[in-house]
Amino acid sequence: MPALHRFRRLAACAPLVLTIACGGNEPAEEGPRATVVTVATVRTDELRDVANASGTIVPATAADVTIVATEAAEIASMPKKLGDAVATGDVLVRYDIASLNQELAALQLEVIEAQSRVDRARADLTRQTSLFERGITSRNVYDASRLEQSSAELALGAARDHFEALQSSQTRGVVRATFSGVVVGVWHQEGDPVRPDSSDPILRVVDPTRVQVAVQLPVFQLAKIVVGQTAVVRAIAGASDETATVASKAQFLDPTAPTGEVRLSFVNPATLVVDTPVSVEILLERRTGSLIVPSQAIGRDDVGAFVMVAGDDGLAQRRDVRVGLVTPQLTQVIEGVLDGERVILSGLNDLEDGEPVTISR
Repeated sequence: MPALHRFRRLAACAPLVLTIACGGNEPAEEGPRATVVTVATVRTDELRDVANASGTIVPATAADVTIVATEAAEIASMPKKLGDAVATGDVLVRYDIASLNQELAALQLEVIEAQSRVDRARADLTRQTSLFERGITSRNVYDASRLEQSSAELALGAARDHFEALQSSQTRGVVRATFSGVVVGVWHQEGDPVRPDSSDPILRVVDPTRVQVAVQLPVFQLAKIVVGQTAVVRAIAGASDETATVASKAQFLDPTAPTGEVRLSFVNPATLVVDTPVSVEILLERRTGSLIVPSQAIGRDDVGAFVMVAGDDGLAQRRDVRVGLVTPQLTQVIEGVLDGERVILSGLNDLEDGEPVTISR
């Protein structure tokens, strides 16, 4: 039967098939699987460390004054009102200072008493001179009279000097403008009592033509700020960039304050007006001709800073490095890598020196 014949032939061949399938060579073991990594190429370039922040156009420090009484007083007159123009030398406030008036009255009484003493001494000396010339009084009494007149005249001169000095110091009761500007704040009026306290301001004058940029920077960046550093000021509304320099920074910070103020002065006459919001970029430091890698390529362990280089042989190579200027995005490497080498960007602490790697495409 043809079908049975075919079955017997297949059965006879079956052991041969199994022998071939089971008795062949075993497949070779695979080597360690390469880790897929992303890399960046080491390059030579300029590295800039900058501080970016938002700021506001404000009156310059030297063109902004808020008047506060230097001692307890009453406002006798205040000629300027809110919005008034002010010229250098204009009277802004006149005080009626009770303590000053009392001092003047006391010194005036001292002058009157000193003058009376002089008058008495002169009259006595005239009488003693007449008696001495007639031999009625002694030399000692006569000399004592002369000495008293001299002493009284000296005391009168001193009292007059003190009185006149205090009169001339009455300028402390008058505040004049030290620059031209505009009155932008008024908190008191004539007849009001005022205290020598910054929480009790009287009047504020600014020169709107002299402005600066006020910026708040984090404390860690404030430490890098130096007067004279260059900056770029950009109006949020889209005006052209303007060049500025650091004019000052906060020197005494509240230990709990997260930021401190930095003031920038414009290099050229400012075109931006007070209260304009701006963005600021301050150049903190610049390194030219530096070997640069992404900051994320720098690893750190107990030994120090290192990078992992993807070698041409397909293996990861650990390189201990010495770093220079560090910014959030880029880091300067002073030694440890070469221009053009490829540094691995992730998984640094999981890679072993000599481990196979494959660069992600």
